[in-house]
Amino acid sequence: MITGAAVATTSSTALAVIPNSVSTAVTTSSLILPFPKAALTTAAYLTITNIAYLARRSYLRKMTMSELWKIRTTREPNVAIPLYFIMLLSWQAFVIIFPIVEPLARLCQHCSFFYTYPNANGVGVILEPRNVQHLKQNKRAKCQIRFDWHRFKCNVGDVGRDGFRHPPTVELNLPHIDLPQKQMRHWP
Repeated sequence: MITGAAVATTSSTALAVIPNSVSTAVTTSSLILPFPKAALTTAAYLTITNIAYLARRSYLRKMTMSELWKIRTTREPNVAIPLYFIMLLSWQAFVIIFPIVEPLARLCQHCSFFYTYPNANGVGVILEPRNVQHLKQNKRAKCQIRFDWHRFKCNVGDVGRDGFRHPPTVELNLPHIDLPQKQMRHWP
């Protein structure tokens, strides 16, 4: 006599006997539970890192967190909806690594910011020295290190007497680095 539940597969030759104690141990709720845990953990992590990013930036920029949230999440009128969602997802990708990036930037006496460039269809991460935070934006911009990905124009003509390339220009949409202190724009 066989005790337990018999389980047959679609093949007519396969038949397995599972004891009653084993078959009742595996329930549908035990198969579903890991997903809500992962979803809740991810939601909690994103909430905490978003609050940390907004709190840090609001402290440095002397703005409220709600003002910064509005800046980050409001779609500008000339921005297409797909680009808007790409910018939001890019911001969240930065927020995910913010707890790693900001302490590393702090070791170098810098702070990190995420920026969007709606008119140029792009995004970027800016590192600014902590000691220039009291200056106006145009003064701070001279000290920044920028890691950007957006549309820009690049001269591809001959090099003139002044040492710079001249027109014609091409429009590129590539990742690049800007170091204003070294007079380096859109490298490489």
